[in-house]
Amino acid sequence: MISPDERALPSASMDQIAAALGCPRLAVQVDAAELRQAAGDTAGGRATLLPFATEEGERAWLDEAQTYGGTSLVGDRWVVVSAGTLLESLQRRLGGRIERSQPHSH
Repeated sequence: MISPDERALPSASMDQIAAALGCPRLAVQVDAAELRQAAGDTAGGRATLLPFATEEGERAWLDEAQTYGGTSLVGDRWVVVSAGTLLESLQRRLGGRIERSQPHSH
């Protein structure tokens, strides 16, 4: 039997994720070749969506984000950062893996 962590991560477009969040109007904050970043308010709280051009870019961002701590829902070349309860609800709709990290002290 394949564990949830070993299954292929789901792909989803920015529009599909925004619709699943119940936030059709996300404000784009970064629009670059390797990374886009958009944020919006949902009924469950604020969410930040990060779609990536490559898996390598996504992994690099996740590795860097570990330094700051927080909770993310991770899909195939997309990440949503928000409160755990909102991410759990989104995970039921889209799939993906929830990653939690503690901030590193310097």
